[in-house]
Amino acid sequence: MLGSPYVARLLGGTLTGRLPNGMAPVAIVLWTLAAGRGIALGGLLSALYGLTSALSQPVKGRMMDRYGQSAVHLPAAVLNSSLLIALPLAAPHGGPALATTIVVAAGLTAPPLEAGLRALWPSVLPDLRLRHAALALDTGTQGLLYIVGPLLVAVLPPRTALLLPSLSPPPSVCPAPSSSRPPRCPAAGAPR
Repeated sequence: MLGSPYVARLLGGTLTGRLPNGMAPVAIVLWTLAAGRGIALGGLLSALYGLTSALSQPVKGRMMDRYGQSAVHLPAAVLNSSLLIALPLAAPHGGPALATTIVVAAGLTAPPLEAGLRALWPSVLPDLRLRHAALALDTGTQGLLYIVGPLLVAVLPPRTALLLPSLSPPPSVCPAPSSSRPPRCPAAGAPR
């Protein structure tokens, strides 16, 4: 399955792109503690980031169906990264209310990479057995993100740890030569 065209690149790219999901909540808590705001606010902000990210995924999935993955991933990645960068810079001036607003907006703009990858598997791996193996590998390695992400955050200063997730672009944002792009998925309702 890993020898099939595009598979290793798609898995590696989405795992790198999803690394912020494992890093940002821990970085938010550590940054809040370093700013002297307390664990309660840090936990609240971290939970709000995860909750708003999860609640907005169906809407972004629907937008990908309508406008395509790149049209959703690129603005989401830019907005999410900008907001995560703005948090440590703006929050000391606006207090908890501004920090909460920024974190909620960052969660709402988290790129929907899981849905994007799963939508590509049928066109990249037409063989059902290989597709099941790819989904299992993707699900298993996604758990590593929640181990590696917090470890990366733990060894970095809180402000740097908060900025690092914004530097991991999703794979759909990275330009690639046309020979390495996976085939396009058929439009909804089109015969396969």
